[in-house]
Amino acid sequence: MFAIDPTLTHVAARREQVVAVIESVNQPNVAIPGKPPQGAQAFVCGVRNANATFSIFVYFLLSQGREPVVYAYDQSQFPLQGYRDAEAEALQFVESMGFMMENVNFRNQPPAQQDEIMQRIPAFAPPAPTAPAAAAEGTPGAADQDRLALARLLSAF
Repeated sequence: MFAIDPTLTHVAARREQVVAVIESVNQPNVAIPGKPPQGAQAFVCGVRNANATFSIFVYFLLSQGREPVVYAYDQSQFPLQGYRDAEAEALQFVESMGFMMENVNFRNQPPAQQDEIMQRIPAFAPPAPTAPAAAAEGTPGAADQDRLALARLLSAF
C-alpha cells in the first residue's frame, strides 16, 4: 500500500542506486488528498539502498504550480524478493488512477543515457522554488495555464 510521505519532495538517489524508472505517457486528472483535482504526471521509481534493501516510490508532478507529491510504499525498505511485488503494486496504484505507464529500461541504458534520464525526470531533483503568482508581472493567467496543460497533454501523443 502507498501513502503520501509529506517529508519527501523528490526521490534522493544516485544513478547507481536506481533500479527502475517507469513514467506515465499521459496526464489524467487526479484527486490527491488536500489538493484540487488536476492533471499530473506519474513516475514509479525503484531504488537500491546502501544496506542492500530496496525502496519504491510513486512521484506525482501536479500541473498546477508544478507541485510534487511523493507516495512511499508502506514498508519503507524490503529485501530483493519483495521488490517485484512492490513494483507491481505501484503500477496497479497509478494505473487505477488512469495513468498509462512505460518502463524506460533504466538499468539497460549506458551511464550517459542514465544521467540524461535522471536530469529529464523531475522525480530525482528537488522542486524549484516558486514565486507567488501575483508577484511577477506577465505571469500566465489561469486560461494560459490551461492552454499550456492542454498543449503538454497533446504533445504526449
